[in-house]
Amino acid sequence: MDFSQVDGILHIHLDNFFILGIACLCYFLGRWIKSEIKLLQDLSIPVPFIGGLPAAIIFACLKISKTAVIVLNPDLNALIFQFFLTMMALMGSWKLIKTGFVISIMFWSLAMVLGVLQALIGLTAAQALGLHQHLGLLMGTLSMMGGTETLTNFIPAVEHLDKFSGAAQAAMGVATLGMVCSMMVSAPMGEYLIKKYSLKNPSRSEFDNARLIRSIERSNKPFYQTHTVECIKIIAICFVCMAFSHLIKQKFLADVLIPDYTVCMVCALIARNFADTTGWFSVDGLALRTLTKIFLILFILVSTCALQLDLIFDLSAPIIAVFFLELIVNFLFARFIYFNLLGKDFRGMLIAVGGLAFSMGMAANGLSNMQSLCEKYGPNTDGFLVVCVVGLILLAISNTLLIKFLLTIF
Repeated sequence: MDFSQVDGILHIHLDNFFILGIACLCYFLGRWIKSEIKLLQDLSIPVPFIGGLPAAIIFACLKISKTAVIVLNPDLNALIFQFFLTMMALMGSWKLIKTGFVISIMFWSLAMVLGVLQALIGLTAAQALGLHQHLGLLMGTLSMMGGTETLTNFIPAVEHLDKFSGAAQAAMGVATLGMVCSMMVSAPMGEYLIKKYSLKNPSRSEFDNARLIRSIERSNKPFYQTHTVECIKIIAICFVCMAFSHLIKQKFLADVLIPDYTVCMVCALIARNFADTTGWFSVDGLALRTLTKIFLILFILVSTCALQLDLIFDLSAPIIAVFFLELIVNFLFARFIYFNLLGKDFRGMLIAVGGLAFSMGMAANGLSNMQSLCEKYGPNTDGFLVVCVVGLILLAISNTLLIKFLLTIF
């Protein structure tokens, strides 16, 4: 942990141990808060968000009062995110991909339509309110679809627009507000759909206690031993996939503006299907679920703690008005377009929840809301894989191309 003075304000740079320590404490704080407040249970608000938000509020208060600025190392969370996404991609067996291929293409197509709609709403609303069109563009797709992660990838372009309209900081404030709202409205929408349509999860018993006990009894080795070995195997596969992906990105895709995790996921998909085809090694489903859940929780905890909530207070009334217009449109699109066209079943509900959260923040926000619902109603691998593959591979590419096009014409 390092200390420095910038413009007379103390800056505290937390190292990785402090960040992880705070995040883990926030997780148990979130579990306690959720256990004490029934409304949070009924709405299925994700525990990592509940626990991380108080830390983010404290950090924001320290910054606003000019007492201190807490600086978190972003590289740690980027590494956690890559691990998580690589593990998620390991779930992508060809059989599962074939099952969800059609719905994945539909979800991708609808999400691209929503991205264009976000841009048009931002530009039109900005013009109606007398704001600069660059600010309208940044309040649309650039800060909505993909959130702060997308903005980070387009920092040079944002800084270029900033000299015209002072929009870069406002765009980050909009993205931060979107991240907060995405964690507060997505899972509650899922709860509403479950109750309204009496949705049942067809794979609820996929990993229930009875099946787990039977699996343990059939094994000739202690469960803790086999589970430990399978977890280490998955971590090893992820390390290899990440190493290859970084090499590929450095040697062949250095000039291509796609996130590093996209290449990691492609490598993991290839590794999983190579394993299924050749039988040289296996990927244990229970170990994979355990690790992906841990890394997703850690990522959301650290991301929530790192939210720059002070930027929200700097937003002007017209910008907030445009944001809530975008929020309403995103919600209605998820409720009536995603859900109605993607099945009107439990999987369709999960994809709608994930799509809503992704349209106002990161795909990990969507997966966290989906996980919160699945903890109550049982796992659903299909829905997770559709949101993961579409939101983090296909949309990462198409959204980048869309934003480049918008920046070119405006």
